[in-house]
Amino acid sequence: MKLLKSYLYGIVLLVALSSSCQENKHKQMDAKMDTTKNTSEFYWQENLNCPLGFPIEVYKGGLETENGNYVSLSIGPSSGIKGWGSSGSGMSSGIKPVPDKLNLIWISFAENTFYDINCKIDHDKMVKLFEEGYVINFKNKKKKITYDTIIVGFAPGGVVVVWLYGMGRQVEIGRYQAQKAVISEEEISKLDSHDRLLFDENNSKKMMSNKNIVPLEIQKENKPIPYGLWDTYREKYNWRPVFIIQKEGKVNSAVFSMFNGEMENLEQEELATNDFKERAILKRISFDWFDVDHKQYGAEIFLNEEEVFKAYKEIYKDNKNAKAELVFKVNIPNTFVVVLLKSDSKEIALVKTIVKVY
Repeated sequence: MKLLKSYLYGIVLLVALSSSCQENKHKQMDAKMDTTKNTSEFYWQENLNCPLGFPIEVYKGGLETENGNYVSLSIGPSSGIKGWGSSGSGMSSGIKPVPDKLNLIWISFAENTFYDINCKIDHDKMVKLFEEGYVINFKNKKKKITYDTIIVGFAPGGVVVVWLYGMGRQVEIGRYQAQKAVISEEEISKLDSHDRLLFDENNSKKMMSNKNIVPLEIQKENKPIPYGLWDTYREKYNWRPVFIIQKEGKVNSAVFSMFNGEMENLEQEELATNDFKERAILKRISFDWFDVDHKQYGAEIFLNEEEVFKAYKEIYKDNKNAKAELVFKVNIPNTFVVVLLKSDSKEIALVKTIVKVY
């Protein structure tokens, strides 16, 4: 029963979305979309994010607009417990102008280093995405919704990535680079006791040894900081998913989560077209299907990072513009899924993939 509940949660973005709280949320979103039509103000919440094992805290600053509107990102430490690109902590939600600037200073506890960034972000891209919205299946009916969260992610080395998130979909807005910051002793002396703690090296050590912030297994690994890793996640390849369901079964819907933090959901119409598309490397997928007797099944699949990146490198080593298919082949009794990455000339089985079928 626990496994069934886990799966239903994993594919809630794909199917009925039947809880009353979600229905109320959509009603609110509809009203807010009508209210904000033809303006650059939309309903959204700010979120912080960082990679697991590399917690951060914003010292001061946040998201700004040209006309002076400001949303603070100084909302306490972020642990990254959900992983890179996932929605995290936020303070406020409401109808607000879309920001066009990042202006803030934060501390990377793993590096015991402050970073400063003051740069433009892609305001027009966010406005366009907010306005266009997208369609999902809600209680077996097509429903148009829009994005509701702006996520700001902080990675070691001063890397900042901004995403726009909505139910079942997440789009990267841009990647930005901060510089190391030095805060004067005079400024520090004027801070309250909490803010002064940010400048205490022992505080960074306590944060890194707190198992609720950095899990013990990561602490024990004691690996060097993999600078540049989060930029490799952003590399994209021309590929598409292929679902092979035995005995005339048909895939119904799927949600993809990529290593770069992006997410997309494909319903039956998109799966039928199934065009090749520039995508980052897949991290996780949930999909469901029906067999010939209309019995429904679902799978939750987690790709092994080292294995899948090695496979993509091999497939595309001779031609970065080649096309490839990520194949999900369900066995006859609908109890397992084999995962393959293949091109016209190569085929690589991803045997370290974790597969859960329900």
